[in-house]
Amino acid sequence: MIIIRTATSHDEPAIAQLLADYHMVPPDFSYPAFWWVATDAHSGVVATIGAERASHAWLLRSAVVTTAYRGQGIGKKLTNTLINHALEQSISKIYCFSTDAGAYWQSHRFYEVPVPQLLTDCAGCAQIDQFAQLGWLPTEVAWCYTH
Repeated sequence: MIIIRTATSHDEPAIAQLLADYHMVPPDFSYPAFWWVATDAHSGVVATIGAERASHAWLLRSAVVTTAYRGQGIGKKLTNTLINHALEQSISKIYCFSTDAGAYWQSHRFYEVPVPQLLTDCAGCAQIDQFAQLGWLPTEVAWCYTH
């Protein structure tokens, strides 16, 4: 049985390993962020999603489901959990970077926006600094969910 829950500091090593296994940008747990995990009693953390808080928006980051658990709606549940939590916090804009999963984000009512819009609305988020250091910003695609 899969359980979706808020991540704790005890989950940080598993989240970091999951992201490394799927060649994703390492998490910066020192930055104020929210993390959720999907866990299985036998496999531990099988999926994660995070969001960094900017002044009036969130920057979604690090959404991944292990290959063995894909196609079960886990990513959808995690994404909806994040969106609902943002709305509870009166956050009406959620952004993300995604160069190859645009169809997924569109299925969750995200729409493509100019990268400079994301950079302005999410200024100071750790993932932006990470992407800048990696030289990825010029080739990134930005997405936004607005409620």
